[in-house]
Amino acid sequence: MGMLDGVPELTLEFLNEAAQAWLEVEYNRRRHREIGCSPVERLAQACNVLRPSPSSDALRDAFRMQVSRTQRQSDGTISLDGVRFEIPGRCRHFRKVSVRYARWNLRRVDLVDPHSGTILSPLYPLDRQANADGQRLLFERDAPVTTDEKPPAGQDGPEQPKSAQSRGDQKLPPLLKRILDEYSATGLPPAYLPRIPPSTPGETP
Repeated sequence: MGMLDGVPELTLEFLNEAAQAWLEVEYNRRRHREIGCSPVERLAQACNVLRPSPSSDALRDAFRMQVSRTQRQSDGTISLDGVRFEIPGRCRHFRKVSVRYARWNLRRVDLVDPHSGTILSPLYPLDRQANADGQRLLFERDAPVTTDEKPPAGQDGPEQPKSAQSRGDQKLPPLLKRILDEYSATGLPPAYLPRIPPSTPGETP
C-alpha cells in the first residue's frame, strides 16, 4: 500500500490491476521463509489435484428437469409450458415420452430415455405456419443442435483491464510502474471479473 500513497486518483479498477500485477510479478516469484521457495515453485512441485472444469453445455444440462408428457397421436406433439413441440417420426408410437428442459430456456429441449437418461433426439417447436398448407413435413431431426447463445447487448463478456496508457499522466512510483509494465507485457487475462453496469435503467446486471 505504500506504493499507492503518491497516486492522486485511486479507482477500484486500478487497484484490481495493481494488486494482480503485484501478485504475479512480485509475491508469487519471491522466496518465502516458511516454505523455502517461491509459491510458483511450490505449486509446480506439488501433486496436481485439479479437476477439469465442465463445459458450458454440461452446465446448462445440469440445471434442467426431466418430465413426462403424453404424446398427442393426432399430430405427434407434446405441450411444454404452453408451447407445442414435435416428436420425431421414429418415436410416434410412444404413448408417454420423457423430455428434459429448463423452464427459462425452451430453445433446448431433448427427448430422453426415461430409464437410462440418454438423449434420444432434440425437440423443436411446432411450426404452425409451415403446416398450414396441408402437407405433412418429414420428421427428420438428425441435424446437429447448436446451443451457442449470444450475450445481450452491452454484456459481451468481461472487459480486459486497461493498459498503462489508459492511466494517463498519473505519477506512479517507479517500482509500481515497473510491476504494471511487466504484467501488461505477459498478456495474461484478468483474474477478476469487473462489474458491468446495466445497459438500460432499471435492468439488473
